[in-house]
Amino acid sequence: MKRTMFTLGGVLLAVVIGFGQEPERAKAEALQKRISELESQVKLFMQELVALKASVADSKPAEPISKPTDAKPDAAKEPARPKSDLGIDVGSARIVPYGTLFFNAFGNSGGTNNADVPLWAATNGNSNLSATARQTRLGLRLEGARVGNTKVGAVLEADFYGGTPAVGIGENFGVVRLRLANVRLERERTSITLGQDWMVFAPQNPTSLAAAAIPQMASAGNNWARLPQVKVQQKFASGITWQAAILAPQTGDSAATASFLLQPNSGASSRVPFLQSRISYDAGNWFGSGRAGTLAVSGHYGRSRISSSATTSDIDSAGLALDWSVPLSARVVLVGEAFTGKNLGGFQAGIFQSYNADFARPAGSTLVAGGVRPIGTRGGWTQLGFTPDVAGDRLGLYASVGLDDPRDADLVSLTSRDWRTRNLAYAFNAIYKFTPQFSVGGEFRRFHTTYVLTGIRRASHVNFAASLSF
Repeated sequence: MKRTMFTLGGVLLAVVIGFGQEPERAKAEALQKRISELESQVKLFMQELVALKASVADSKPAEPISKPTDAKPDAAKEPARPKSDLGIDVGSARIVPYGTLFFNAFGNSGGTNNADVPLWAATNGNSNLSATARQTRLGLRLEGARVGNTKVGAVLEADFYGGTPAVGIGENFGVVRLRLANVRLERERTSITLGQDWMVFAPQNPTSLAAAAIPQMASAGNNWARLPQVKVQQKFASGITWQAAILAPQTGDSAATASFLLQPNSGASSRVPFLQSRISYDAGNWFGSGRAGTLAVSGHYGRSRISSSATTSDIDSAGLALDWSVPLSARVVLVGEAFTGKNLGGFQAGIFQSYNADFARPAGSTLVAGGVRPIGTRGGWTQLGFTPDVAGDRLGLYASVGLDDPRDADLVSLTSRDWRTRNLAYAFNAIYKFTPQFSVGGEFRRFHTTYVLTGIRRASHVNFAASLSF
């Protein structure tokens, strides 16, 4: 009996112990099952990820290459540039080298002030034919740097258009010339630029491969300069952008003999910096084209101090300009500027004539000394660009016209001088992009330049160009 009871008690004890262990065993089995399921899901996810990477690599288009442009930057924000394999990472920032190699073969039907990028017809000179690579430019760009919530960018850019050495073969030894050197601080809708950059006044340029070092239509209605400055830009939600800048006073009359030691021009001697401002309106889908356009007005003010052995004269430098970049359709764009002002030789306006230091006033049948006179001028340029529906939109056709017309009354002087009184230029050019980086183009440009004594002089310029950007 006792043995039977002992046996029954053992069975009951085993049953009780088994029931106590059963929940723990069930939990362990469930956990092991869940782990197995997760391992299977992770394995499947890794297989799908490998397949996705392979498909992306096979279908990924060629990355666009960051490259400079001749167009003077307007108030619109530049699009984000892709990461270049040429770049060097420095912490969170990246230093990216870039450049454009230019080859230009050209010919002129007569004398011009400059052979490879002429601005006007000269009073003398012969027809000529040659080639150059000195419009080539190289640069470094800093991207991705930050100071707190402020983006920091910088650019350093130079070309080989700084002149030629005074030796018989110096035309092929282009001297390095500083183009851009600035730092940009940007936060939300506000940015500050410090250094050498395109000026705020009249900031458009025609499209051209022939005129890269000096913009097309310079001295024929196209004001331009790259100057040391402090520039502030503020964008508003309405599409309005305001820019203001304090710039180095470049009046276009620096001492030609000051090849190394800097000597003040008349603007620096006045101790008044250049002041410029611009208000632009940017909007998309102009005329149903699906493309963005810009209309803007800008102003400029500065001063020159001209000293002689007898007197010192202060004259103003001032200008007002309207600029536009308007798509007329999906394939047609109209770009240009119109301006009026005085003493604008620093921007190559007035056909590169700033003031008349020997101005004479009519007094009956004679002339009397009138002191120093700023040369007033007016003009502008416009370019119509067309992308025909052929060749995969790689072909661009352009037609341009420009005029700079100084005020004749300001060009009267006591001593006889052959002032340039009018400069009309027009151009036709075509550019074909074999790839986004490699382009070829041809351009025909014609100049009609009028002089006080010599009369009208005409010259034609023909240019074949090729460019490779990286």
